[in-house]
Amino acid sequence: MSNIDTIVPLPLDTLTFPLHGARLIEASAGTGKTFTIAGLYLRLLLGHGTLQTRHNQALTVDQILVVTFTEAATAELRDRIRRRIHEARIAFSRGSSHDPVVKPLLEQITDHAFAAQLLLNAERQMDQAAIYTIHGFCQRMLTQNAFESGMRFDHEFITDESQLKAQVVADYWRRQFYPLPINLAGEIRRLWPSPQALLDSIGRYLSGEALCFIPPMMSDDLAALHQSQLAKIEAVKQQWRAVEQDIETIISHSDVNKRSYTKKSLPEWIKRVSSWAASATITYDIPDVLSRFSQSVLIEKTPKGNAPHHPLFVTIDSFLAQPVGLQGPLMAHAITVCRQLLSNAKSSQQWLSFDDLLSQLSASLAQDEQGILAERIRQLYPVAMIDEFQDTDPLQYHIFSHVYLAHPTCGWFMIGDPKQAIYAFRGADIFTYITARNQVTAHYTLGTNWRSSAQMVAAVNQLFTQPDSPFIYDKDIPFYPVQASPKASQKQWFLAGQVQPALTYWYQQADAPVSKGDYQKIMADATASQIQKLLTAAQQGEAYFELHRAIEPANIAVLVRTGSEGRLIQQALAQQGIASVYLSNRDSVFSSVVAADIQRLLLAVLHPEDEKALRSALASPLFALNAAQLDLLNNDENEWETVQHEFKYYRKLWQERGVLPMLRSVLSQRHIAERWLAETHGERQLTDFMHLSELLQQATQMLESDHGLLRWFAQSIEDAQAGSSHDDAMLRLGSERNLVQIVTIHKSKGLEYDLVFLPFALSYRVAQEGKYYDLTSGKTVLDMMKSDAALQQADKERLAEDLRLIYVALTRAVYGCFVGVAPLRNGRS
Repeated sequence: MSNIDTIVPLPLDTLTFPLHGARLIEASAGTGKTFTIAGLYLRLLLGHGTLQTRHNQALTVDQILVVTFTEAATAELRDRIRRRIHEARIAFSRGSSHDPVVKPLLEQITDHAFAAQLLLNAERQMDQAAIYTIHGFCQRMLTQNAFESGMRFDHEFITDESQLKAQVVADYWRRQFYPLPINLAGEIRRLWPSPQALLDSIGRYLSGEALCFIPPMMSDDLAALHQSQLAKIEAVKQQWRAVEQDIETIISHSDVNKRSYTKKSLPEWIKRVSSWAASATITYDIPDVLSRFSQSVLIEKTPKGNAPHHPLFVTIDSFLAQPVGLQGPLMAHAITVCRQLLSNAKSSQQWLSFDDLLSQLSASLAQDEQGILAERIRQLYPVAMIDEFQDTDPLQYHIFSHVYLAHPTCGWFMIGDPKQAIYAFRGADIFTYITARNQVTAHYTLGTNWRSSAQMVAAVNQLFTQPDSPFIYDKDIPFYPVQASPKASQKQWFLAGQVQPALTYWYQQADAPVSKGDYQKIMADATASQIQKLLTAAQQGEAYFELHRAIEPANIAVLVRTGSEGRLIQQALAQQGIASVYLSNRDSVFSSVVAADIQRLLLAVLHPEDEKALRSALASPLFALNAAQLDLLNNDENEWETVQHEFKYYRKLWQERGVLPMLRSVLSQRHIAERWLAETHGERQLTDFMHLSELLQQATQMLESDHGLLRWFAQSIEDAQAGSSHDDAMLRLGSERNLVQIVTIHKSKGLEYDLVFLPFALSYRVAQEGKYYDLTSGKTVLDMMKSDAALQQADKERLAEDLRLIYVALTRAVYGCFVGVAPLRNGRS
């Protein structure tokens, strides 16, 4: 590697790791991070170690803080630690174990009966174990230490701020824009046609870390800003008008490329700019040809000889480099003011969001000059283990560093892998991790991959040791090759009797770079074809893992970046007759096609006498009536009366037994489930129907009338379309059968799959916003004018995260991985 890391990490030995001080543990993929955490937890419970390595006292489960980032990860950690304690207790009771951590503990701890009793007590108390999400920890600290933190006792926690943000932005819109004169209001409407458009632009910046803005927010009122910006345009116009007669001569008598500045085009461009310069300056319209007279462009267009020079060209250069307009300063102002309005609104209602929990605790620690709150936390939790530490953010790091960094008798263990930091979109900040890495000098690493085959480990090692800069920030995110586990060489997979390679590249050869669409289509088809080949061979006994374990659909995962990529793969597999399940679908069930059909059905059942509502329901895909059946309903009164009676029966059923039995009756009477299960994607529709039926039944307990239920359902559909929903409304799995799994790389993190396909590994999207981390100031900057330099820096960070995503994806595989590559072109370039 081109850069050498200044701190070489030590190999971590669970039994000799010092259980005090601030220590960073970098655990590469598959190296047993959770196993290590559970081993250290055991030692803390038993008070194990030498004078140099043990904690100063044995701890109980409520004194060892373990923090991770999701409820699911918390539940898994709690379960793994509980099982580890149970296994160790049994070993101490029996006096023997083959476990690589427990066996040495049996030899080093002489009083087995006392150790078994300690572990029995810990096992019984696991419900009180201090294993929390970061938000759960902050909430406990604020409420348990309300006096020290200045926290009120009667706060209400809100999980969705979207409605409140919309109200705040609408309030800002009224205050700032309603009093404006019509010409200035017109400029605002050109930027944002409505409050919703403004919310769409700034909503994601109203919570989380505060940003530095380029350009800075407006300091005067909007009218003053408007006049000062127009004055900049007028100054350029005046300078142009003063010398416009000389411009053609200056350029035509220079050595500028005359194929660019032709005798026909140059006078035309001058005429267009002159027309603009002569007009009244009341808008921000700038002719696109003005850039032709920028000094830097003129120099660029003069490869040889003397370029045209003039003070006007220099003025145009600087003018275009910092475009005038209201958008940047006003957007910065809107974000700053709306953040404060949002905070005030929550404070007045005594509401707290998840983000507020972190900011409140961080602020409380910062304002506690005597350090009472930090000392209280250290007394409660002498040791803190922070799992997935690579996903930390500035607030989280401030909280734990403030409490533990200067107190070496306590233990603060940061466990994670910067190569797997892939959650920037939800606030995780790799640069905060880098700060922590540089502040903490005790570094450790886990050096053995227990997941993958020896071939797979070697392939990943080779891939990431070859480039000089595998993760861009080399000094702070180094790649250290890991070893394969002792039995990893036995892990192999076979096709037609031959051992298969761990890493296979599919290269899409082309005379010229290919479009993203062509790349995706070819790789999706190749993936489906290869999976079909493997499963067919497996049925014939030709495709298997070691010990002739047949390859099954559930052994195969296709990793994608987006839902659209997932659907491409699902369609390609379906064309081959292969069933699959997309496991990363975070869409709301209220946004499904079935939801709209149920809404029509509910309206028709509530009003069976309303012909329009009834016909709308019957014409929906839910009933799937053909043209002849619909025509018969239009022309046969007996048929129409029969349908009306049917819907009146549904209405009576709803009133007497509830909405769920009514919907199930529709499913049965019309044989909808049977029809769906005979269709390609029918299982998905049936799952959505049953899910929505259950949600409707749950909602009846909170609502007073059936009409209120219909309004709630319509609002839920509208919220889902606006992108707001809750976890209980997320799409469920259509089936738990033995299916090929399609998973986003983000969701796959922490999981393993026998065979992995990465068909779209080279797909990427260049940075669209000028948001980047400024290494000099240590602040995150948002350049709202999207300057080339800002976009370039933002895209560098995007590329670095894409490289980390590829690492995560490759290291999911146990036996083998197929990677689709091609020379891609960006758009039409």
